[in-house]
Formats: sequence, structure tokens, C-alpha cells
Amino acid sequence: MADNWELMYWPLAGRGEFIRVIFVEAGIEFKDTDDSKVITEKVKEGKMEGFPVKFPPVLCNGDFHLSQTPTICKYLGKKFGLYPDNEDDEWHADQLNATIHDYIAEGRLSFHGVNHIMTYFNQIEETKPYIERFVTERMPMWLKYFEKVLLANNGGTGFMFGNKLTYVDLGLMHVLRATESQFPDAWNDADYIPTLKSFKDRMCSRPRLAAYFKSDKCRPFEGNSMM
Repeated sequence: MADNWELMYWPLAGRGEFIRVIFVEAGIEFKDTDDSKVITEKVKEGKMEGFPVKFPPVLCNGDFHLSQTPTICKYLGKKFGLYPDNEDDEWHADQLNATIHDYIAEGRLSFHGVNHIMTYFNQIEETKPYIERFVTERMPMWLKYFEKVLLANNGGTGFMFGNKLTYVDLGLMHVLRATESQFPDAWNDADYIPTLKSFKDRMCSRPRLAAYFKSDKCRPFEGNSMM
């Protein structure tokens, strides 16, 4: 039976983009379901059959459903050969994958400093100190760490682990794109991560990804919450 991949996520880049870029790089066709009414009914209200899921994004393949973005990325990475070649790298990749998602989660929360489930537009003034602290203190800490991890493998000239592309490279590329989009001035001034910036440019230049980013299939960033 052929795979019938479907991604259920809101009509924005957000966490769904972690998953989309894996499909794109692997050359795998998938259905991108972004109808908010359908997602609310099937996912948030629990009306989808199969193993229970609570929040999007949700990966579907027939009766198989999987949520939690880091888990989906690891699953697809292994499925499509975008996975480390040895056990040490496998677990280090798992660690870095979790860290990448911690980073973007903290970035998002800085835009929702008063109430994390209330829209940013209802707390714009109140949340400014949280955003400023993230940009000046927290973001450099995270980016310097990613730079250090990259440099630890072949001097940062290739991928994060060994000599092959993995799902973690794609996840890191996405959060770096999100960072640059949300905080262009801070990104341009970040002269402490030259290797990381080169990595992002290399990744974005890969043929399938470059074509995707120029297409109307690629959702723009919202401009709030690094989403």
C-alpha cells in the first residue's frame, strides 16, 4: 500500500514548516491541509479516528496519526534516510532537535509574555520587555550554542553530524530563517555566528529547498512570534 502523507496545520509557516521542509528536501509528495475549521474539528475537538492527538501539527498516513513536532521530524528523518549513521550521532541529534524546538518555543513565548494563549495583538505593549530581553540576552545564547555544535563537526563546513544531511539540519535551517525574518537587524548584527550564517545560506540553496522557498507553496512568516 502506497504512502498517503498528509500534514494538518494552520495556514502559516510556524511549526508546520519544520515538517514541510523535510518532505520537500526528500522529494516526497504530501497533502498540506490548512483549513482551520477542519483542523479544529478533527484535531482540537478530537473527532479524528485513530490514536488520539491534541494539537497541530499532525502527521497522517492512512490510519497512522502523529503529533508533537520534534517527534514528527525524527520519525520522518528516519523514514526518508535523513538520519545519522551511528548511535552516538543519533542521540546527539535527538538532543539538538529538542534544543532547536526549545529555542523557537522560547522565542514565541516572548511575544506572549502576559498570557501565552492570548493573541500577541492583545498584549503588544505589555510584552515588549519580554521581546527585548529575548533579543538582547537569550537569542545570542542560543545562537552561540548552535554555532559551537556546528563547528564541532568538520569545522562547520558541512552538516551538523557526520557527512550527511539529517532532519536536524533542516530543523536548524528553519529556526535560523525564522530568526532572520523576525529580527533582521539583530540577525545582521550577529557577527558572532559567521559559520552558522554560512550554514543557513548553504541549506537554503539546496535545489529543492530553493525552489520551494520561491514558490507560492511556501508560507510567509507571520511577523509575530517567529511563526
